Amino acid sequence: MSGTRLTDSQLRRLMKWDAVTAPIHAGVIQHADIAFETTTAGTRDLALVSGIDNLRQQLTTAMATALGSDPLNARHGFAGFRALAEEGDPLLLRERLRFSVLAVLRADPRIVAVLRVLIGDEIAAWHAGRDEPVPPRAGHGVVDVEAQFTIRSGETLTVAVGPILGGA
Repeated sequence: MSGTRLTDSQLRRLMKWDAVTAPIHAGVIQHADIAFETTTAGTRDLALVSGIDNLRQQLTTAMATALGSDPLNARHGFAGFRALAEEGDPLLLRERLRFSVLAVLRADPRIVAVLRVLIGDEIAAWHAGRDEPVPPRAGHGVVDVEAQFTIRSGETLTVAVGPILGGA
């Protein structure tokens, strides 16, 4: 499929659809609820998301859910919260977070290759074109994550998630 431009309908089928989730508190991805919209008939219905927007929403939801906390799918979620609670070394914490993001991305069958995962201050350094390693900050606070990957249609996507509370 790489190199072939998919129609909107094909891309929507490949990336699936779901109900829209909206943040309850601004800037906190861990708290969201389903969203509703008013139809042309004046009634309320679930707001739906499809295609690449759905993939982005599902990845964000997976990284906002602690691994094993979903009783219907114990393999769903982000192991990074456990790393945040356990790891005292800032460098090891950042790498455990990176591994946790990779695990979420590799679990999704729509993603065929992960190109990069940036954690915290690495994001600004990457976008500024700096190649030198970015030392991790000590302590806990909030962390942003940015990942670039290729999906089954051959397109390369970038997803930014955060802030994830408790990061380094």
